[in-house]
Amino acid sequence: MKIAYILFDGITLLDFIGIYDPISRIKSQKLRPEITWDLCGMTESITDNFGLKVEIEKIKPDLADYQMIIIPGGYGTRKLQFDQEFIKWIKTAKEVKYKVSICTGSLLLGAADFLKQKNATTHYKEYETLKQYCKEVLTNRIVDDNNTITAGAVASSLDLGLYICEKLVGKSNTETIKKSMDYFSSQFEIIKK
Repeated sequence: MKIAYILFDGITLLDFIGIYDPISRIKSQKLRPEITWDLCGMTESITDNFGLKVEIEKIKPDLADYQMIIIPGGYGTRKLQFDQEFIKWIKTAKEVKYKVSICTGSLLLGAADFLKQKNATTHYKEYETLKQYCKEVLTNRIVDDNNTITAGAVASSLDLGLYICEKLVGKSNTETIKKSMDYFSSQFEIIKK
């Protein structure tokens, strides 16, 4: 499996790191060593809201070459949802099996028309904005509508990463990953369609 992490200026890095850490353990613990990922963006580097810089590995690759795209949120999404060039690039993921977002990354999935006739969630302050893009906005922490998976605000990124692990390597292996992270979260409801 090949994953594209979509990074951009104005990202909330915890959205990215929270999902990246558990998924990276699938590979490091040799549960699915064939998993690879690329840090993808429109420029050679991006900067988060606080000025932390991240180098991009692949500039504007064809996202059809991936099996999963993951779009974090952040203040940058508010402008990017209207950026024609950026959204055109995201639309190259049309046939990608798994489309995943954290927080306001769902606005970008929506702007690319990936949430039509789907249930989704986002940061609680952006529920109204998301309504224009999807069938129904749900307030659940994680919403999985036929492999289009959206999560709420920033702290949900770690739980989403573990949910993705469970989809890819099963519950038992995910428990091993959680233990290696010393993470014992409370239970929460996931909406699946």
